[in-house]
Amino acid sequence: MIPRQDDYSLLERKYAMYLLLLLDHYPNTTKTDLMRMDEGNEKTKFVRLTELIDAGLVEYVELNGRKTNRLQLSELGKELVPKIKKINSTLRKCRNLEESG
Repeated sequence: MIPRQDDYSLLERKYAMYLLLLLDHYPNTTKTDLMRMDEGNEKTKFVRLTELIDAGLVEYVELNGRKTNRLQLSELGKELVPKIKKINSTLRKCRNLEESG
C-alpha cells in the first residue's frame, strides 16, 4: 500500500507526537495537566489533543462505565508510541554521528 501525504499530517503537526509520548509516560492525566507540563502554547496543545482524540489515538478513561476527564492512549495510540520512540532513538544516533564526525 502506497502511503498518502495526509496519512502523516496529524503526526507532523506541532505537539502531536510530544502529547502521545507524554500520555505514554503519564496515563490517566487530565487535559489541564498535559497543557501545563511545559511552557508551550496551551491553545495549540489543546487543539492538537482534540485532533488526537478525534483520530482515535487518545481516549477518555472510563470508570464504572462512565467517561472521566482523564485521558489515556487508545489501543491505536499504544501501537504507535513504540514506533515514535524508535524514530526518536534513530534520530538521536544520527545527531550523535554528526556531532562526533
